Amino acid sequence: MGRYKHPGKPHKRDKGQFVAIPYTMLLHPSYQALSADARCILIQMHLGFNGHNNGKIVFSIRQAMECIRSGSERAKRAMDQLQKHGFIVCHSNSSFTMKTKKAREWEITFQQMPNSPPSHLWKK
Repeated sequence: MGRYKHPGKPHKRDKGQFVAIPYTMLLHPSYQALSADARCILIQMHLGFNGHNNGKIVFSIRQAMECIRSGSERAKRAMDQLQKHGFIVCHSNSSFTMKTKKAREWEITFQQMPNSPPSHLWKK
């Protein structure tokens, strides 16, 4: 007789992974004020979010440039817009002149932090 195999993690087996954006956020004026580039980057940033690493999501301007298929100024403008409206917060800054080679670490404000509820800065 064969061994019993565990069916796997139920949250991945049943539904798969997805990005949940609540209707209250979609209808909020701060979300409506975002450009299409900023909305695209916000969704792309979720690819780095696994449910437990909010505040440590690594996302660079180069990744934003690839996402919107444009230059650095347009990507930077979209990232600044997301920060200004409170959808993302930078937790760890970086630059080309720093000795450590790592990208910025971000928090998505409408997702739960590891030890606290979401901050919902976009509502304020």
